[in-house]
Amino acid sequence: MRLLKIYRQSKRTVIVIGTTLLSLLLSSCSSEPVQCACSPVPPAYLTYLDKTHFKGQSYGDVAQYAVILKRERDICLNRIDRIREWQTEHAQH
Repeated sequence: MRLLKIYRQSKRTVIVIGTTLLSLLLSSCSSEPVQCACSPVPPAYLTYLDKTHFKGQSYGDVAQYAVILKRERDICLNRIDRIREWQTEHAQH
């Protein structure tokens, strides 16, 4: 008799705790998800830059290749400057 009474009380306690936990878990799903806006990728990241390979055989070819490399370096520096401008522009918002 005494064991039956203890069993019923513990069963009731488990049901109450289980129902409470279930309602808490289900209520967390009712809130709307928070949307965050991501800034777009700067266009300088998406452009492709050709790399010129050296195909010369004389010192004159080396000088011409140095001019080509300088031009490619200037293009890269220009893109880096545009990325920096984009970063400062989007950091203010």
